[in-house]
Amino acid sequence: MYANTDRNQSALVPTPDRSVIEWKSGSRAEFSITGSNSKDVTLKTYRYTAHQLAPTVEAYGKQLHNQYTFELSGLSDAERELVNKAIGRYGFTVERGGSPPDAFWSLIDRFQQYEAVTDGYEGVTGDYLTTYDVQVYWIELINGNDFGRQKTTTTTEQ
Repeated sequence: MYANTDRNQSALVPTPDRSVIEWKSGSRAEFSITGSNSKDVTLKTYRYTAHQLAPTVEAYGKQLHNQYTFELSGLSDAERELVNKAIGRYGFTVERGGSPPDAFWSLIDRFQQYEAVTDGYEGVTGDYLTTYDVQVYWIELINGNDFGRQKTTTTTEQ
């Protein structure tokens, strides 16, 4: 896509001088121009800005910890078993065509009582920070009607 001011200076449009492009590296590619050469389109300009959230990664981690971490305690035996499996080597997975146990849903209800670090998207209910047995975990809860090999993942804070 070329703006009208750039178009007249191009060797590629509106009518190519050659059918092969060669870069400085010696790589070559053949190309062709198809379609209308005079299609008007609206170009959008986006501006992105950034601002510092914390002076260091450690300070940012501490902010997240202070704002979002809650203690995961008072669990039923079934909830504790599920959490222990989730933080284990292979995590907790609902097999294709399977249904999550009641403990899964009660844990989702429990987590959703707290503010997520990131809100859910595409079936994910959110990412949470929790303390469980004196260790801090980043929890990604996955919720949806299709549980095909989706996994609840955990990461231990260092």
